[in-house]
Amino acid sequence: MTAPSGTTPNPLEALRAKLAAEPAVVDAAAPVVDAATLEDDYIVCHCTNVTAGELRGLIHEAGCSSLEEIQRCTRAGGSCGKCVPLLTEVVSIELGRAGIA
Repeated sequence: MTAPSGTTPNPLEALRAKLAAEPAVVDAAAPVVDAATLEDDYIVCHCTNVTAGELRGLIHEAGCSSLEEIQRCTRAGGSCGKCVPLLTEVVSIELGRAGIA
Protein backbone atom coordinates (compact mmCIF):
# COMPACT_ATOMS: atom_id res chain seq x y z
CA MET A 1 0.00 0.00 0.00
CA THR A 2 1.46 3.34 -0.95
CA ALA A 3 0.81 6.60 0.82
CA PRO A 4 -0.68 9.53 -1.11
CA SER A 5 1.99 11.95 -2.25
CA GLY A 6 3.07 14.34 0.45
CA THR A 7 2.10 12.02 3.35
CA THR A 8 4.10 9.63 5.47
CA PRO A 9 3.41 5.89 4.97
CA ASN A 10 1.49 4.33 7.85
CA PRO A 11 3.64 1.50 9.31
CA LEU A 12 0.56 -0.26 10.70
CA GLU A 13 -1.04 -0.41 7.25
CA ALA A 14 2.21 -1.75 5.79
CA LEU A 15 2.34 -4.48 8.45
CA ARG A 16 -1.31 -5.43 7.88
CA ALA A 17 -0.66 -5.74 4.15
CA LYS A 18 2.40 -7.92 4.76
CA LEU A 19 0.58 -10.19 7.23
CA ALA A 20 -2.38 -10.59 4.89
CA ALA A 21 0.00 -11.62 2.10
CA GLU A 22 1.87 -14.13 4.29
CA PRO A 23 -0.60 -15.90 6.56
CA ALA A 24 0.96 -18.02 9.28
CA VAL A 25 -0.25 -21.48 10.16
CA VAL A 26 -0.28 -22.34 13.85
CA ASP A 27 -1.43 -25.63 15.31
CA ALA A 28 -2.71 -24.42 18.67
CA ALA A 29 -3.66 -27.94 19.73
CA ALA A 30 -0.16 -29.37 19.42
CA PRO A 31 1.95 -29.38 22.56
CA VAL A 32 5.18 -27.44 22.07
CA VAL A 33 7.09 -29.51 24.62
CA ASP A 34 7.88 -33.20 25.01
CA ALA A 35 5.28 -34.40 27.51
CA ALA A 36 7.28 -37.54 28.30
CA THR A 37 10.29 -35.64 29.62
CA LEU A 38 8.80 -32.67 31.47
CA GLU A 39 10.51 -31.68 34.71
CA ASP A 40 8.32 -32.08 37.80
CA ASP A 41 8.14 -28.31 38.30
CA TYR A 42 6.92 -27.63 34.73
CA ILE A 43 3.53 -25.90 34.95
CA VAL A 44 1.09 -27.77 32.73
CA CYS A 45 -1.98 -25.67 33.61
CA HIS A 46 -1.24 -22.01 34.27
CA CYS A 47 -4.82 -21.19 35.29
CA THR A 48 -4.68 -23.57 38.26
CA ASN A 49 -0.88 -23.74 38.64
CA VAL A 50 -0.80 -27.54 38.25
CA THR A 51 2.63 -29.02 37.57
CA ALA A 52 3.72 -32.18 35.79
CA GLY A 53 4.98 -33.51 39.13
CA GLU A 54 1.58 -33.04 40.72
CA LEU A 55 -0.04 -34.94 37.86
CA ARG A 56 2.47 -37.77 38.27
CA GLY A 57 1.87 -37.85 42.02
CA LEU A 58 -1.88 -38.09 41.57
CA ILE A 59 -1.44 -41.10 39.30
CA HIS A 60 1.46 -42.95 40.93
CA GLU A 61 0.82 -42.10 44.59
CA ALA A 62 -2.81 -41.07 45.02
CA GLY A 63 -4.20 -43.68 42.63
CA CYS A 64 -6.03 -41.45 40.17
CA SER A 65 -6.82 -43.55 37.11
CA SER A 66 -8.33 -41.21 34.51
CA LEU A 67 -8.04 -37.75 33.03
CA GLU A 68 -11.49 -36.89 34.33
CA GLU A 69 -10.54 -37.87 37.88
CA ILE A 70 -7.39 -35.75 37.72
CA GLN A 71 -9.38 -32.80 36.37
CA ARG A 72 -11.85 -33.12 39.25
CA CYS A 73 -8.98 -33.11 41.76
CA THR A 74 -6.98 -30.26 40.21
CA ARG A 75 -9.47 -28.31 38.06
CA ALA A 76 -6.72 -28.35 35.40
CA GLY A 77 -8.05 -27.72 31.92
CA GLY A 78 -11.30 -26.28 33.22
CA SER A 79 -10.71 -22.57 32.76
CA CYS A 80 -9.26 -21.38 29.45
CA GLY A 81 -8.61 -24.88 28.03
CA LYS A 82 -5.25 -24.06 26.45
CA CYS A 83 -3.50 -26.76 28.46
CA VAL A 84 -5.91 -29.58 27.59
CA PRO A 85 -3.78 -31.10 24.78
CA LEU A 86 -0.64 -31.17 26.94
CA LEU A 87 -2.58 -32.21 30.05
CA THR A 88 -4.15 -35.08 28.11
CA GLU A 89 -0.78 -36.20 26.77
CA VAL A 90 0.98 -36.07 30.15
CA VAL A 91 -1.82 -37.99 31.85
CA SER A 92 -1.94 -40.59 29.07
CA ILE A 93 1.82 -41.16 29.28
CA GLU A 94 1.77 -41.46 33.07
CA LEU A 95 -1.25 -43.78 33.09
CA GLY A 96 0.66 -45.98 30.64
CA ARG A 97 3.75 -45.94 32.84
CA ALA A 98 1.57 -46.92 35.79
CA GLY A 99 0.05 -49.79 33.79
CA ILE A 100 -3.42 -48.25 33.97
CA ALA A 101 -3.99 -47.18 30.35
